[in-house]
Amino acid sequence: MHQFMNEEVTMNRRNFIKLTGLGLGSLALSSSIVGCSGNTASSDIYGWNGPNPAEQDIRLKVLSYAILSPNPHNKQPWIINLTGPRSFDLYVDPERLLPATDPYYRQIHIGQGTFLETLAIAASGLGHQVRFDYFPQDMYSNTELLHKPVASVELVEQPDIAVDPLFDQLLKRHSNKREYDNRSLTADEINTLQAFHGTQNDRPLSLVSGPQAQSSFEKILTEGMQIEVGDRARDDETIAMFRFDEDEVKQYRDGFGIAQAGVSGFKKRLIETFFLSRNSAEADPTDFGEQAVAMTRKTAASTATFGWITSTGNSRLDQVKAGHDYCRLNLKTTAMGLAQHPMSQVLQEYPAMLPLQAEFKETFGINAQDTVQMLFRLGRAEPTPHGPRRLVSELVQG
Repeated sequence: MHQFMNEEVTMNRRNFIKLTGLGLGSLALSSSIVGCSGNTASSDIYGWNGPNPAEQDIRLKVLSYAILSPNPHNKQPWIINLTGPRSFDLYVDPERLLPATDPYYRQIHIGQGTFLETLAIAASGLGHQVRFDYFPQDMYSNTELLHKPVASVELVEQPDIAVDPLFDQLLKRHSNKREYDNRSLTADEINTLQAFHGTQNDRPLSLVSGPQAQSSFEKILTEGMQIEVGDRARDDETIAMFRFDEDEVKQYRDGFGIAQAGVSGFKKRLIETFFLSRNSAEADPTDFGEQAVAMTRKTAASTATFGWITSTGNSRLDQVKAGHDYCRLNLKTTAMGLAQHPMSQVLQEYPAMLPLQAEFKETFGINAQDTVQMLFRLGRAEPTPHGPRRLVSELVQG
């Protein structure tokens, strides 16, 4: 009888996941910058309540906000080397890369920019100005990663500093991976975002809405996910960052799980207990990949407005600056009550993705030589819980 029940559970896992709306596609975040929001109890456990009120070190205070930045796969790929009482250097953590899905570390460097932007906004709310010195030991190429700081950071006390209006959104910002309500942003909302981003920005923001764009994105994003899950190394990279239960969340304090797709309560406990298993996913990722493709199609089909940030260059500094832009945009959409979710598989640089990437650029009139740094959807949906963050002390050296 016990054997029969195990076989029945195995046979019905796929249908059960579809019926309950599990949506691993909305969680398969390779090439995406991920961060989450909500007001669950776990937010207090995993860093989303801000710095400890008793903390006196301004460096650790701003870093308590910076670690909440959106970043690829929630890898949190940052190392901090303290250099003075109000200064530190930011490095890429070479142990927290995504070599299969981000072979040239472009997305990892975008995640450095989101970290620096969040840090600067937080500092303004704490009475400090930030001075950045990007790549103080010279910038390395966009196909390598050297042990050099991405930025040297100095915090300058300035009690009369104007607080960045986005400061109030730092503990609310998130990447919302639910299905949206299929409504386009209004003309006023689009104009607000374009004005906020700035027409003189070297990394322009493009926003498109309507049935034709939606149909094209549904096709391109679904095909991108199909390519993404068509390789065992890429599958393993994503599964390694998926947190199959709360014990894994507590152990690693990074990655993502079904809560970030809006699955909660009894349904979440049921799925984690009976239908999700690291052993089975690692042994055969077929179901995991099939659900990723299906749910990518559903999330794209539920969205009527898409956007992207483009740069003419693709240096490490271009990538970092694109991270600044994306972070500010995500905070602004949070303030506007909008949902935002990166879906960037098609932007990845491994050879299998390049033909589809060229098709995407041609479809939307993007210069073939330009680099689309971030691609995302916008709409409306209920928030999802925060993704876990590590302790700041785990980032800090020196």
